[in-house]
Amino acid sequence: MRKFKLWFVWQDEKHEQWLQRMAAQGLHLRDTNCIGLHTFVRGAPADVAYRWDVGRQRRDPEYMQLFQDAGWEYVASTMGWHCWRKTRKAGAVMEIFTDNAGRIRKYRTVLRLLALAMVAQVPSIWINFRNSRELLARKADIAAFPAATAWLNVAVLLLLLYAIARIGGRVRNLKRA
Repeated sequence: MRKFKLWFVWQDEKHEQWLQRMAAQGLHLRDTNCIGLHTFVRGAPADVAYRWDVGRQRRDPEYMQLFQDAGWEYVASTMGWHCWRKTRKAGAVMEIFTDNAGRIRKYRTVLRLLALAMVAQVPSIWINFRNSRELLARKADIAAFPAATAWLNVAVLLLLLYAIARIGGRVRNLKRA
């Protein structure tokens, strides 16, 4: 069964809760992709914790073993994010990071990736606006295309800035705790 659920980088905890609700209904995540399409397999309802990690290579055997040794099962990866699940047990800590320092490292990795993506938008915006001006000067029929692309890049840039602000706030809160 497939379900569409778009989530943004600052919504990882809400997304984990949604996956837990799906598991409680007997829908267990099998795969996901970057556009929010989730593939579930139907099974018995279960109390399962889902957690997302970012940055490390999934093919790194040490990375995989670290999680497996702690009882986590690898589920899927998308865009550098790796999903893990574990059956919930009463009184057990259901976090992949047991201290704030680990969570801060995770979110700092996210911040670096967001900053890199943001920097990559700037040349694209500049090139598309420049091309649009040149095509308009020649009265070309396709002049609107690079301008529309540039405005789409501006929208992505603003979304990245918002994500950086949200994740940065989360890091600040973790430092205070």
